[in-house]
Amino acid sequence: MPQGAGVGATCTQDRWATAPEGDARSSASAHPRGMGRRRSGERDRRSVGEGRGARAHGDARDGPARAPGRSAGAGAQGGRTSVAEFLARQRAGAWPAGPRAELIEGRVEVPPLPRPAEVAAVVGLASRLEPLLLGRAVLEFLPGLRLSRQDLLRPDLALLDASPRFGRGATRPGSEALLAVDVLRLPASKDVRLPLYAKGLVGDVWLLDLENAWVEVYRAPAAGRYRSRTLWYPGETVGPAALEGVRVEVLASL
Repeated sequence: MPQGAGVGATCTQDRWATAPEGDARSSASAHPRGMGRRRSGERDRRSVGEGRGARAHGDARDGPARAPGRSAGAGAQGGRTSVAEFLARQRAGAWPAGPRAELIEGRVEVPPLPRPAEVAAVVGLASRLEPLLLGRAVLEFLPGLRLSRQDLLRPDLALLDASPRFGRGATRPGSEALLAVDVLRLPASKDVRLPLYAKGLVGDVWLLDLENAWVEVYRAPAAGRYRSRTLWYPGETVGPAALEGVRVEVLASL
């Protein structure tokens, strides 16, 4: 299956295709085993204000922690490599992780494999979004977003402009992504990935936090951080900022 296949295609590709037995066969209908239970009192949104979908006050600032995952080596220039060199070597099959590999601060990183519940959450969101797009945008799994000369991330799901300038699976500048969606697998991953998305001017980022059963929505990137952070719970609907009138329940399966 080509990288970046559409929503209607089977989603066990790229990062998911190499999951251990029992992971890669998950679908949107899989039972979300392993999800954390929301404890009583967690709906008070202590850090983000009161009310449903309340906006947090202050910056969504992130530290310089290293990304989780396994390093797959780097280029020859001072132990770092550029996005252009990374993509050329990836096409040549130089990286063992193949199309799952990402570039963070010039170093090749391999994200951890997803659990069945994570696959189900991403596929379920895509299946709810697709019928609402009506040709205004396209969904791709694990697209390559170029965020700087030494940073390329592959969000679990992205909403992209349907421009004919780009083909399926082509890498794009982060500023041209309408929405990037990541499952929050390890707390430290947010400290690394969010500043990169902000630096690449990705205007709308959704982090699916299955452990706490909420979605963190980050918007308004400036100076390497997001100025807006909002929490949304199962039962609430949110839409991509770039598409008026499109709203979905992000964690409907929880």
